[in-house]
Amino acid sequence: MKLIIRRYKNIDDGTIGKFELVGVNTVLMTGYTLESAGPDTTARGKDRRIPAGLYSVVWHKSPKFNRVVPVLYNEQVPKDRYIEIHAGNYPKHTEGCILVGKWANDEGVFESVKTLEALLSFIQGKDLEVEILNEFG
Repeated sequence: MKLIIRRYKNIDDGTIGKFELVGVNTVLMTGYTLESAGPDTTARGKDRRIPAGLYSVVWHKSPKFNRVVPVLYNEQVPKDRYIEIHAGNYPKHTEGCILVGKWANDEGVFESVKTLEALLSFIQGKDLEVEILNEFG
């Protein structure tokens, strides 16, 4: 399974994207993402978005959210950065992570908890690759 995130719009202190969860030759789910503002960085503690690229996923019990969530990593971004996919609505909720929602506007993403639950129902405990693309117009 692959989660494709297409970043397309910078907003005040955040970045909006569209996501597609792709299974075998089919789109299983779509929605929107919110990440911290750019520029892309691998530096810790900056509350900035991670670089575009391919990421693997490990499953991690988040003490903050008290649930198992996906954590993204690759050669540039180590697992111990804890770049999670989780619920939230506004840039102040990102903390360098990726928020998901059913719809978005210039303030953030919305229906986030419901969207995260749906996404996790497809991907929980499965092998997942995440591809992040910068497609700003």
